[in-house]
Amino acid sequence: MAFLEELQFTGSLGDLSFYRMRGTDKIVVRRKGGASKEAIKKSPNFALPRLYMSEFGGCSTMGKEVRFMMHPMRALADYNFSGFINKSLKLIQKQDSTSKLGQRAIELSKHPKLLEGFQLNKYTTFDSMVRSTLSWSIDEEKGSAKVEIPALVRDINFFPNNRHSKFSITISLGVVPDFKFNQATGKFTAPKWYDTMYGCDYTSSEWHSALKGSPATTLELSLDQLPPDGGYSLMLGIGICFGDSLDAGEVKQIKRAGAAKILGIVAGKAQDADLAMDDTMNDNTQDVAPVDICPAPVETTPQRTTTSQGPTQRHLRAVPPLSCDPEPIHPLREETRIPAVRSYMYHYTVTGVTSTKLNAGITYWYTIPSDVGDYPLYSVNMEKVLVMPGTMTSV
Repeated sequence: MAFLEELQFTGSLGDLSFYRMRGTDKIVVRRKGGASKEAIKKSPNFALPRLYMSEFGGCSTMGKEVRFMMHPMRALADYNFSGFINKSLKLIQKQDSTSKLGQRAIELSKHPKLLEGFQLNKYTTFDSMVRSTLSWSIDEEKGSAKVEIPALVRDINFFPNNRHSKFSITISLGVVPDFKFNQATGKFTAPKWYDTMYGCDYTSSEWHSALKGSPATTLELSLDQLPPDGGYSLMLGIGICFGDSLDAGEVKQIKRAGAAKILGIVAGKAQDADLAMDDTMNDNTQDVAPVDICPAPVETTPQRTTTSQGPTQRHLRAVPPLSCDPEPIHPLREETRIPAVRSYMYHYTVTGVTSTKLNAGITYWYTIPSDVGDYPLYSVNMEKVLVMPGTMTSV
């Protein structure tokens, strides 16, 4: 690899490319060359390279998701580890002995140990700073993780590579789907259920003095949701970050100061659809909260009718309300018997009136008592009734 020392510029100059890359402070020089893009795509001489290019494209696409699930730790890396992630995924892809070349699946869930322990640092790794065995566990059914960190003592099992005054431990947990070749699109894709709703979660310990170390710490976290089907892995990462104290007790984290690695990976499990359905049915069969149903009495509009015999009558019908007693409480789905409605009719005879004209000025006040508990059934005030001398009027 050629480096540029005197002149400081980036870009293209003839058939040379000048660019910078993480991991070195020098400008890298590369000569342009190789076959043309059109020849690589269509020439039969490049049929085999096209198959390898297709598989490498799948590793690159899945590597993007792996790095996304490690985004809380990416600021702790001291080099661009994207290519090394893709290289590790390529090793996993080679384990597929059933699919043909160019379509081999990348199933991390079947080979989690091949990526477990991946270091995000080249110069000072996490294991060189924290020289103690960490106890960790991942619950694939609940989507949770737990990491037990022993007490860290400076120059005993804790060897920071800088002079920053504070340090903290961070863990992350994320869902990494397997990628398979899609015959319809001709590309490697994740399962259909995988979308932006599946991310990673992380938590951190308190800031501790880098000179004194830290007591034993336990960190736990869990994901909000898990995929409905299998074909994914739960990836647990851990990192140590450093910072400096500011005013008011605040600590500012220093970028690129620290180290991180992939602590553990386990294959995820498909959610039990029958169990989920049973839980839903149990939720639906819970007793519904009783509703206070106490409708107001219903009164039919009094009607004036004239028969062939001549008398004018008014009929008033009272409907007893439903009982509002809190006991007993009946669920809404059960059948509740309602007492039969009773009708009342009162007869009044008008006497002592000699006029033959209708008199609408006679008013009555009456109350119909209820025989349902202690509640009055219905009452009517100041009803005007049309009467005719010598006839019977009903209300």
